[in-house]
Amino acid sequence: MNSLDKDEDEDTIERVKAVYVAVFPVPFSEHRKAEVILAGFKSDPTRPNMSQVRATVETNVNAVQDLVALCDEIVNEQEEIESYRLLKFDQDGIHILRPDDFRAFEYKFTNVQWGRC
Repeated sequence: MNSLDKDEDEDTIERVKAVYVAVFPVPFSEHRKAEVILAGFKSDPTRPNMSQVRATVETNVNAVQDLVALCDEIVNEQEEIESYRLLKFDQDGIHILRPDDFRAFEYKFTNVQWGRC
């Protein structure tokens, strides 16, 4: 028998089990809005000849923190967009998630003084 089993010779594929999506309400007429999925790219500040692809759809829960940060940035920069909803699609249906559960908080301490107690 060959030393390589058939399974070892084939590539392993991780299947998508959930899709995380941010949807933004965007006006399309005077009194109506539709939720849309946004994507885009911008220049990479550390590498001027490269671009960063940014999307509001992810397939890995570990990337949702970056997705939420991007959505927060979109809401802050685009005056037409005031909010977004974070959704998870999986085999059990559509779930509404809380962006706060995925936000990374950076604590900045100022005027810290060390001394003896």
